[in-house]
Amino acid sequence: MKYIINISSIFLLLVFLASCQNKTTQQKEETTKESGEKEETTNSVTLQQKQLDVMDIELGAIKQVNLGATLKVNGQLELPPQRIASISAIVGGRVQSVAVIEGDYVKKGQVIARLNNPKFITMQREYLTAKSNYSFLEKDYLRKKELLKDGITSKKSFQQAEAAYNDGKSTLNAAKSTLQLIGINVSASENGQIISSIPVVSPIKGYVQNIAINIGKFVAPEQEMFEIVDNEHLHIGLKVFEKDIDKAKVGQKITFALTTRPDKIYEAEIFALGSAFDMDTRAVKVHAKILGNHKGLLTGMFVEARITTSNKEVSALPNGAFVTEKGLDYVFLQKEKINNKIKFEKIQVNRGISDLGFTEVVFINKIPKNTLFAIKGAYYLNAELQKSEFADED
Repeated sequence: MKYIINISSIFLLLVFLASCQNKTTQQKEETTKESGEKEETTNSVTLQQKQLDVMDIELGAIKQVNLGATLKVNGQLELPPQRIASISAIVGGRVQSVAVIEGDYVKKGQVIARLNNPKFITMQREYLTAKSNYSFLEKDYLRKKELLKDGITSKKSFQQAEAAYNDGKSTLNAAKSTLQLIGINVSASENGQIISSIPVVSPIKGYVQNIAINIGKFVAPEQEMFEIVDNEHLHIGLKVFEKDIDKAKVGQKITFALTTRPDKIYEAEIFALGSAFDMDTRAVKVHAKILGNHKGLLTGMFVEARITTSNKEVSALPNGAFVTEKGLDYVFLQKEKINNKIKFEKIQVNRGISDLGFTEVVFINKIPKNTLFAIKGAYYLNAELQKSEFADED
């Protein structure tokens, strides 16, 4: 009997221990599950599209950027002189109309303004008088020429008629050229169409960069009214210092960025090296042709450029894509997008070399191709993530 009681006691003890072990295991699983959920929560944040717009957060993919050995130079965007036109009035007048505004594209020969002046009417009348006088002098000259052959008139009289004829001819040609120069249609004037205004036309195609007139303003001769620029032939003028002159060669590739927009990278190629040495700056001018799209580039803008001396293509993101916490670097990638809600995941990465607003990124884990990242405003995403962490703790 005692033996049976001992066996029963042992059996009950084993059941009790097994029950405790199952409860402990279940508690551990729940704790692990809660910990995993919390970890997932603290590494991701979801925002609506309108929130991204307000925070100025931009998305973009990884770029292959050449961050090899380079020569750092500065310069500005320039145009050759034949691609810039300063338009002024040959003859003064009052502005009757203006057909363009700054930023408009114009074609060569397009009328961009009109000037009026009573003097234009006088000039047409003088031309018609000169034409009529020339016709009379021409007939007199031809008549006396025939009379001289027959010995009816004197040689002196013929010479006087010839001199008057030549003088009338030059006067007519001068009056005609003047009208053509200021843009008056000579044929229309000969048909009795006298105009009081003249057109102002663009001598080149391009964009209106500056307008210095308005309706009713009097424009003096040679006063600048418009400036037209043809940005199609925009190039970079760079200053290479004396110690680095031998490193720059025709055909070398250049990467550059505007000083006002360092996150946008453009490419160019050296096409000419200056032959004049600037004694003040101890530098030589290097000219580079811009490759690809010129959108957003205007003459006079300052640039920071790199002349590539050795190539090293790396995967890179703009500097605005990185956040640093406790000595570690992170970026935010787009995990999923449902309607207007975008979920971002914060992942740890390693940084490499940096230049021209870009930094090499080395991923700890493999990232799917064409993944989008927050390339601008990652700081705000991190702030939103920390806000959500504090809310969870509360």
